[in-house]
Amino acid sequence: MSTPEAPRRDLLIGWGNALREDDGVGRAIAAEVEGWGLANLCVIERTQLTPELAPELAAARRVLFVDAAAEAAAGSDGWRLEPLLPPASGPAELFSHHTSAGGLLQLANTLYGRRPPAWQLLVTAHGMGLSTELTPATKALLPELLAAVRRWCSGDA
Repeated sequence: MSTPEAPRRDLLIGWGNALREDDGVGRAIAAEVEGWGLANLCVIERTQLTPELAPELAAARRVLFVDAAAEAAAGSDGWRLEPLLPPASGPAELFSHHTSAGGLLQLANTLYGRRPPAWQLLVTAHGMGLSTELTPATKALLPELLAAVRRWCSGDA
């Protein structure tokens, strides 16, 4: 398979359950960034990552995944932006119920022969209760998180 040749744009994928407090932080950030109207950035919001996203990844210049995480995964500042390394798992992960960001990149490479450089922005989930609102702690981090995304968009990741 091959992807159509077009000017490559950056891709931001924010995902999570917007009905479970901080689990929706990836989608909240994606919605805010979409409003910036950056011509060189495609923004996608999803409840979960699915194999259908592989063509978009293969066509991207580079990718930023944004998601909630356990405190230990997100770091002591409440968030962490880091390069996403290739997964250690094999192809079985690609077709399971839960597809990881690394597994999705692996699928793009398998199907389209291209794995763009990728980063992940992990944000500490302070609460996962039933609510469409982020917790106050996560809301307080939004300006800092959006500044980090803006730096990434400008190439300073």
